[in-house]
Amino acid sequence: MHTLKELAYIVDKNKLKSIEVLDTSKKNRITNFYEAILKNRFETEEEAIAHFFPDAENTAPYRKLKATLKKRLVNSLFFIDVKKPGYNDRQQAYFQCHKDWAAARMLLGKNAWGASVEICERILKYALKYEFTEMALDLLRILRLNSSTRLGDISKFEKYKKLFQEYEQIMLADNKAELLYSELVMYYVKNISTKDNLQQQAIEYYEELKPNLGQFDSYKLHLYGGMIKLMIHTMVNDYTKAAKVCDEIIEFFEKKPYDANTPIQIAYYQKLVCYSQLRQFEKGRDAAERCISLIEEGNVNWFRYYELYFLLAMHTAKYQEAYEVLRTVTSHSRYTFLPSHMQEVWTIYEAHVHYLVNIDKVKPAKGDGRFTKFRLGRFLNNTPIFSKDKRGLNVAILSIQILFLIQSKKHYQAIDSLEAIEKYCNRYLRQGDTMRSYYFIRMLLSIAEASFHRGAVIRKAGKYIEKLKSIPMESASQPHKIEIIPYEQLWAFALDSLENKIYT
Repeated sequence: MHTLKELAYIVDKNKLKSIEVLDTSKKNRITNFYEAILKNRFETEEEAIAHFFPDAENTAPYRKLKATLKKRLVNSLFFIDVKKPGYNDRQQAYFQCHKDWAAARMLLGKNAWGASVEICERILKYALKYEFTEMALDLLRILRLNSSTRLGDISKFEKYKKLFQEYEQIMLADNKAELLYSELVMYYVKNISTKDNLQQQAIEYYEELKPNLGQFDSYKLHLYGGMIKLMIHTMVNDYTKAAKVCDEIIEFFEKKPYDANTPIQIAYYQKLVCYSQLRQFEKGRDAAERCISLIEEGNVNWFRYYELYFLLAMHTAKYQEAYEVLRTVTSHSRYTFLPSHMQEVWTIYEAHVHYLVNIDKVKPAKGDGRFTKFRLGRFLNNTPIFSKDKRGLNVAILSIQILFLIQSKKHYQAIDSLEAIEKYCNRYLRQGDTMRSYYFIRMLLSIAEASFHRGAVIRKAGKYIEKLKSIPMESASQPHKIEIIPYEQLWAFALDSLENKIYT
C-alpha cells in the first residue's frame, strides 16, 4: 500500500491531463500529418508546407505543427505494445525493462525511493538474465545506495556491491569490444573495396580481446569479438574460414538461455555471403531460409538479407526471381527510411535489372513503369556516394552504363565512355583484389578497339577472357558486391548485342 500511495501522490501532483500523446481517433491537422507521413505522401518539407499552409507567409506554422507531432510521437513510445507475437523473449524483456527503468529513474527524481526501489528489484533479475549490462549496473548502484544510506542493511549492501563490481568488469569488456569493432567497421560503411591493410589491425584487436572472451560470457562482448574475428577473414575474402567463424558464433549464442536472435541472424547472413562467393548455392539457400525466419520484416537487417538474396539470384541466373526481390524491397514502406548509401546500392541493382529487361531476360510486372527507358544521367546523379568508390561499386556503375550504350547501338557515346575509363582502369584496378574487374574493363575496351565487330571483338578480347577465367569468383580477393552479375555472363550479354559489322 505504501508504494501505491507514493505512486498516486506523484501522478496526482504532476497532473495526468498534461500528458500529450498521439490520439488517432481524433481527426485534426496533427493526425492528418501523421497519417500522410505513414503513407509517404510528402517527399520534401516544401510539399508538406504547401499542403497544410498554402497561404502562410513563412514556415513558422509548419515548424510548430512538426514540433508538436514529434513531441506526441515520442510520448507515445511509452505506450507501444511490447508483447507483440513477433517479439522473442529477449526483445519483450528489453522494451518492458527499459520502460520500467525510465519510470524508476523518474521516481528517483521525485524522491519516491520506495516505489523506485521496488521497480529496480523487480527488473534487476531480468536485466541479469538477458544481459542488459548497462541497465543492471545502474539498478545495482541504486539498490546498493538504498541498502546503505536508507536501510543500513549490511547483508544487502555487500550483495549489491559484489554484483556491481562483477558487472562493472563486464561493462568495461563490452565497451572495449564495441569500440574496437567500431574502429574497424567504419571504413566499410561507404566504401566496400577490400582493405587487407586493416587485417593486421583486426588480428591485434582480437588478440587484445581474447583474455576477456575467455573470462566472460557476455552477450555484447562475444557479439563484437565474434564480428572482429569474422572480419579478419572477410577483409581478405577468405570465405571458407569466415564460414567456420559463423558456425562458432551460432554455436555460442544458441547455448544462451534465451533467444539471441540478432547475433545468430548476423552469422547466418555472413554465411550466405560466404556460400554465395564460394558458389555453394544449396548451402546458401539453407542459410537464407534460416536467416529470414529470424528477421522482423522491414528492419535494416531484413533489407540486407534481401540484398544477398538478390545477388544469389543474379549469380544463379534466376533473373526473374531477382526482379521480384527488387520489387519487394523498393516497394516496401520502410525503404525510404534506409540510409542513403543503402538506397544507392539498390539504385545500382535496379540499373542491372533494367539492362536485363532490355535484353529480354526479365519481364516486368504489369503496371511497373520503371523500365520503359533507362535515363543514364539520372542514374549517375543518383549514385554520388559509390561513384567515389573507385575500387568498389564504381566498377559496376561504369560497366552497366557502357553495356546500355552498346545494347542500344549508341556507338559514339560508348566510345567516349570507354575512352574515359581507360586511364581509370589502369590507375585503380591493376591490383590483386581488383584484377577480375581490370580484365573485364579491358574486355569492354576491346569492343571499341575492334569497331564493334563481334568476331573481331572475340579475337581482340581473347587474352583478357582467359585471364579472367584464371581467377574464378570464388577465389578472387574482391568485395562480394562488385560483380552483381558475374563478368563472364555480362560479357556473353555484351557479345549478343554485337553484330558482325564494323562501325567506324
